[in-house]
Amino acid sequence: MSPSLPDSYSPRPATMPCCFLHQKPLVRFRRAVKTIQVLLKATLTNSQGQRHDLLSWAHQDTSSSKREYEMFGLTFDPGDFRAKKETILSNEAKAILSMEPERRTEEQLKVALLALNQAVEAFSEFPITMQKSLVRVGWYEHFEDKRVIIRQGHMADNFYFILSGTAVVTILQNDPESGDQVVRTAAVLKKGNSFGELALMHAAKRSATVTCKNSVELLAVGREDFVDIFMPMDKDQEPEHIRFLRTVQLLKGWPIERLPYHDPKICCFTYFRRGLLLCKDSNISEWVYIIKTGSCRVLKSLHSAKPNIPGLPANQQIAKSLLRLPPISPPKSSKTSSSSSTSSSDKSPRSDSSCGTPRPSKQKCTIQHLSDILHKPYPEDSAEQEEHQRLLDSIFSQKHSYISKWGKRTSPKLSPSESALKRHRPDTVYVQIQKLGPKETFGVEQVAFGRIGKTTSTILVSEGAECILINRKFFQQYLTDEVAKRIRRTLQPIPSEESLQQKLQDNTNWEAYKALTVVNHMVQHKAHGDSQFY
Repeated sequence: MSPSLPDSYSPRPATMPCCFLHQKPLVRFRRAVKTIQVLLKATLTNSQGQRHDLLSWAHQDTSSSKREYEMFGLTFDPGDFRAKKETILSNEAKAILSMEPERRTEEQLKVALLALNQAVEAFSEFPITMQKSLVRVGWYEHFEDKRVIIRQGHMADNFYFILSGTAVVTILQNDPESGDQVVRTAAVLKKGNSFGELALMHAAKRSATVTCKNSVELLAVGREDFVDIFMPMDKDQEPEHIRFLRTVQLLKGWPIERLPYHDPKICCFTYFRRGLLLCKDSNISEWVYIIKTGSCRVLKSLHSAKPNIPGLPANQQIAKSLLRLPPISPPKSSKTSSSSSTSSSDKSPRSDSSCGTPRPSKQKCTIQHLSDILHKPYPEDSAEQEEHQRLLDSIFSQKHSYISKWGKRTSPKLSPSESALKRHRPDTVYVQIQKLGPKETFGVEQVAFGRIGKTTSTILVSEGAECILINRKFFQQYLTDEVAKRIRRTLQPIPSEESLQQKLQDNTNWEAYKALTVVNHMVQHKAHGDSQFY
């Protein structure tokens, strides 16, 4: 028989220490909160360490921007208080685009089309037929910040057009030095940009990850609808763009009938919006481009040129002198102004003796004044420029440092020669050397002339064009020597980079010479007393 327990006895939990029970409730509560905070901190630290291999500087933008503003004495991001002037898509249009496509009426499609053109200017650059098709089959999607929209290595399902917000494109690649996987930020996409079309066009996997930098609204289009809109193809007969290729004189003799037009990895046809970069380097491009409608620009990156003609004043740039005016002199004190006014009133017959102050005389603008403005040297504060450059370099290194999968942050290392080249590297300018229209090609020159020598690398940018893309290796495989010779006789090659650089220098010198001649001519007239003007 077990012994009886007194009525006042209450069992004590085995996990609760005796000293804990005798403490005040507030003390126990504080200890419990502190324990929870320690556990949460340890859990979050562990989870962040596991995600370092998937992050880049774009994911830490909040903390990094806060540190940058602290460098300038601010404890907040002024962008948080910026007025939101961006035109957004109406709620009615969002509701229409959120409906199932087959339930949308013609009136609703017109409302959505009008709202998209008003809210997103870049949407109006599509041909009207494409606009109507996108509104008919596309749907509205919304992602919060830090959400991944598409991930590198996944199969492509949709095409996306940004209606509002900002997204960051990152690429996971191997570091050539350490061999670790690092994340590189490739681009920042904003309102009016699109992504996801390349993987759909070439039936490939995603080549990059796109993450929301802030809240992002999208117009999404499925794979089959994308092909029908941007890559139309007739099922029972030869596609219209293949028939168009037969009319291109430069491709005469090349076996167009061998093109597997149903294989997007070999041949595809689509529309590219204005301002879209199609090819960064024509020498290593995988495609040959044939313009069907619209136009494209061919650009070349060159070093900016400065005038070096004889007679130009030392340490002076004509272009800068023509655009900049001398600094305004500080205002004089009232005492100095009154004394000068009195002296001028004694000499001026037009001064008003009743009030004792002269009327302001009109300042003569002579040739000498104009010459002084054009030739006046402007001292440059080299110390401030160097300090500003160091500040920019530090911010750049913080932004573009890599995070390895072990959580280590590393910056690209440059050799002393590379560092010196970076400091003294001349500015780069992009010069348009060609404008391509219908039936003109881009990339054929590299295939035909690449067999016998070196070709000049160029850049291709769309001005709003429908283009036919042919795989370069496939095109080269069926290019005979006879057809290549005929192309070389027909197609004029782009001059070498040295020749283009010299032409840019000559043009810069010519512009400077014209400006210098005008100034000298006006100065000579002044010397002979032939001209004086107000």
